[in-house]
Amino acid sequence: MGSDTIPSHEPTLHPLDKIGSLVFPITTSCKMKFVIDETKDKMIHSLIKGGKNVMLTGATGAGKTTYCFEVANNLDMNCEVINCGSTQDARTSLLGFFQLKDGNTEFTPSNFIKAIQTENTLIVLDELSRASDDAFNILFPILDHRREISIEEENGDNRVVKVAKGVRFIATANIGLEYSSTRTLDRALQDRFMTFNLPYITGKQMVDYIGSSEELTPSDSLMLNTLSQVYDYSHNLFGKGKIGTRISTRSVIDTVSLIKDGFSVRDILDNAILSQYEQDSSTIVNDANVLREFADSIGVYTKSNSNNE
Repeated sequence: MGSDTIPSHEPTLHPLDKIGSLVFPITTSCKMKFVIDETKDKMIHSLIKGGKNVMLTGATGAGKTTYCFEVANNLDMNCEVINCGSTQDARTSLLGFFQLKDGNTEFTPSNFIKAIQTENTLIVLDELSRASDDAFNILFPILDHRREISIEEENGDNRVVKVAKGVRFIATANIGLEYSSTRTLDRALQDRFMTFNLPYITGKQMVDYIGSSEELTPSDSLMLNTLSQVYDYSHNLFGKGKIGTRISTRSVIDTVSLIKDGFSVRDILDNAILSQYEQDSSTIVNDANVLREFADSIGVYTKSNSNNE
């Protein structure tokens, strides 16, 4: 999802943008399109333009990070993604580091510091819920009315770095019991953002969207519908607390090329989609077996479900 460059895509949303609140990417002929609730989309763009900080919460694979590229592109802004999940050494990651140059020790500012000094830049604080407490403390003065950061390692005029004109901040966060490596966000930090939740859409909405963006044969469509039934079933069980995680929209979208290449639904489920459940946990492995039982009940394991068989 994350990247330092803005992907090429059409700025106009797909006509299906009113079918739900989820945002997710589809790549077709190197162009990305998104689905998002229209009102929510307009509010996010308005807040960013107005200089407010925005946080996108939601499940993994919903397209939060990729949507940030859409916002930057629509607002004609540069886009810099900061992976907060890798900021365990916060000062080095967010501020910079010392290095030898021509026999002298010099301080080299981080990409983050360079980005906040670059006008008209949308800074994506990706996976903010995985950042350390030290990272949170560094971000506080940048995200509030002060809009500056003091770098103790620097000297003179470089010691205090001010956020440049037109710099905006948008964060993504996975919040919930199924994300074991995430941290509870400090209330003071949350209050510095306007928060929008981007939930998953239904299997039918996903199938309709993929079908409008990809050239699928009748056999392809049948296989995609079968996968969407398993997708919906996982979400239904997750909502009832019967399994620990659900199949993400992204994981199904990513299998479209496998469908086109003739792999069976059985092979796609076992080797790609359900592989996320194959861990050293009896509970998680049992979740996979529950989904396989459902797949078996709709014929996945009793018929070919393949374009090549």
